[in-house]
Amino acid sequence: MRSFVAIGEAMAEFSRFPDGTWRQGFAGDTLNVAWALRALSAAQDVPVAYLTRIGGDPFSGAFVDFLKQAGLGTDLIQIDGDKTIGLYTIETDDQGERSFTYWRGQSAARGLASDRGGLLHGIGDASLVYLSGITLAILPDADRATLLDALGTRGSRPFTVAFDPNIRPRLWSDAAAMRHAINRAAAVSDIVLPTFDDEAMAFGDADPAATLARYRALGIPEVVVKNGTNPTLYANADSQGSCTVAAPVRAVDTTGAGDSFNGAFLAARLGGCGLVDAIHAGQAAARVVVGQRGALAPMHELVAACAPETGNTL
Repeated sequence: MRSFVAIGEAMAEFSRFPDGTWRQGFAGDTLNVAWALRALSAAQDVPVAYLTRIGGDPFSGAFVDFLKQAGLGTDLIQIDGDKTIGLYTIETDDQGERSFTYWRGQSAARGLASDRGGLLHGIGDASLVYLSGITLAILPDADRATLLDALGTRGSRPFTVAFDPNIRPRLWSDAAAMRHAINRAAAVSDIVLPTFDDEAMAFGDADPAATLARYRALGIPEVVVKNGTNPTLYANADSQGSCTVAAPVRAVDTTGAGDSFNGAFLAARLGGCGLVDAIHAGQAAARVVVGQRGALAPMHELVAACAPETGNTL
């Protein structure tokens, strides 16, 4: 069976708790999406694989074990023994807004697209390939071009490409390069899942409708604009509208909320759900994630929250 493949950088995550202790896990924007995809497509028995590069350090080995225990495929993980996996810490304020500190200068994931042949092999049997603006940002210019070229063009490849711009200006050399790369990746994608605050900062969009229109103007078949607890905007060839966020919860930690939205949304869409039902599943997943610390919610909690939103079709 053809698989879902997420491409990006995973890191060791340390979350600070109110009593001053730290909990260690693993996360990363594209990994968070793969996690939700796995949770919500397990009933369909669709393989979910993670394509990255890791180091020879103990955290890297533990990461592979972590993926295997979660049922995520590890065959597409490359190893660079001279590098390490990245690491970051999360601290949150009383409203659940987070601040991060990163140690990723020696991250092996920066070389994940250096082997064009391996990259093409990894995505060749996929039904869905997912990447983000962070995936693009960590790569050297030549490797970024290799990755985008490997994705091919819409309509001439055997897989769907989903892309979240996930704009992090500090990872880019300059704003112009950032905007160029994001637009190029969006232009070859079938589904784009931006967040309004990011887009307003990077592109000057006045409102979510402007973000939606800008990406649709690139010819993207399906665009969904996330906007926190405000309505989610959407458009494809068949419909356009907005979905109110039902019953927002008090945020404990907003880390990974948008990623989990993406994973639940994609699992629902690829499982046959309509666009609005898939957005409701994404919103339900985000509610679960913001109510706990760290980027990854337990898989069974995601299933319990999202399946009712889609008529138990997940």
